[in-house]
Amino acid sequence: MNSGARVVIVGGGAVGLAAAYYLQREGAEVVVLDRGYVGDEASRGNAGWITPMLSAPIPAPGVRRYAVQAIGRPDSPVFIPPRADLGLARWLWRFWKACNPRDYHAGLAALAALNARTMPLFDELVRDDVQFSMWKKGLLFAFTSESSAQHELETLQQLAPFGYDVPTDLLDAAGMSRLEPTLSSRVAAGFLLADERHVDPQTLTRGLAERLLEGKATIREGLEVTDLEIRGGRVVAALAGGERIEADQVLLAAGAWTEPLARKLGVDVPVQGAKGYSFSLRLEHPPSHPLYLGDSKIGVSAFDDGRTRVAGTLELSGLNTRIDQRRVESIHRQAQEFLGAPAAGPIEDVWAGMRPLTYDGLPVVGRSNHYENVFVSTGHSMLGITLAPATGEAVAELMLTGRTPEVLQPFSPARFQRSRRSRT
Repeated sequence: MNSGARVVIVGGGAVGLAAAYYLQREGAEVVVLDRGYVGDEASRGNAGWITPMLSAPIPAPGVRRYAVQAIGRPDSPVFIPPRADLGLARWLWRFWKACNPRDYHAGLAALAALNARTMPLFDELVRDDVQFSMWKKGLLFAFTSESSAQHELETLQQLAPFGYDVPTDLLDAAGMSRLEPTLSSRVAAGFLLADERHVDPQTLTRGLAERLLEGKATIREGLEVTDLEIRGGRVVAALAGGERIEADQVLLAAGAWTEPLARKLGVDVPVQGAKGYSFSLRLEHPPSHPLYLGDSKIGVSAFDDGRTRVAGTLELSGLNTRIDQRRVESIHRQAQEFLGAPAAGPIEDVWAGMRPLTYDGLPVVGRSNHYENVFVSTGHSMLGITLAPATGEAVAELMLTGRTPEVLQPFSPARFQRSRRSRT
């Protein structure tokens, strides 16, 4: 691709904006199209974690047993409401098959390789004066039983060969209280992953968008791409709101909404919208560390504006952002177990968003199966903030040079290729 070529990016979340940042830096003319507002879907309501050590694929050994026990309960961290959906049934069967040691460890290695650039790239964004809030306070795991804490720590030990600094010992209740006095007396044990970080995700997407605009990129909000114009085996324009937006290259980075658009091109992107919920608390004494409430699989992050965000759950209920109040109430109750009476106060900014999840738990990043100038970057599940810079840098290299970086090879859309004819 010529450095001045016009790249249309469908999706203005962290993943799409990061790709736009690296493409623009290398001289591409960038146009970002978003169906809503940039950074307003899954990139907005999350806990803002930058956690390479929590980048394991979701389909893992042991998940089958856990899922069978939990998926039918509305108060469970994982919930799949019953519904007649053949596509979901096929997806769940493939997910079930992916819960094996071989695929899990291969995915773990692939994500560790991609994450090797994560922290250096966030530091580069700071040096480049991209404006966003980031804290280097680690991630504190908290559990109400020592056995649960020990099990989680042993699971994380498998990351040590990839160069991660995994703690060797647990903190007892007294040690946890000294490190994080806001925790309740129910917390029995835990440990600190000292190298992890967190950001205010809204400041990250806003900072990237502002940098793009400074570089004369075009950002169009409230403009949903409904189709793509094809000519001579290439996509030549995106069609949105009655407009025709010409493109030399197209990057589909619309999170869970990538799949319907990719399907029109015959590109198989088997992504389900994994709904997550969050809300904010106003605590007089917010936690000084981001918290992972291990028994409940809930994340807690405090931001500078006085908000403490509480986020959790994985719900497969279709592509929608409807809020199930039972889920919100369940997260609130469980947060109080770890944070005590101060967390019982009123909640605000209740949010639900779609995290794009593939059945093998890996992102889908690479050139499309059928059109040489169409690329995909989605499927990052709960790792959109963590992986956005590393994915953006790598996909920009692919689009600019035509060569697939080694770190992207495990994430190619070709792994899902089906025997279907492309449109002409």
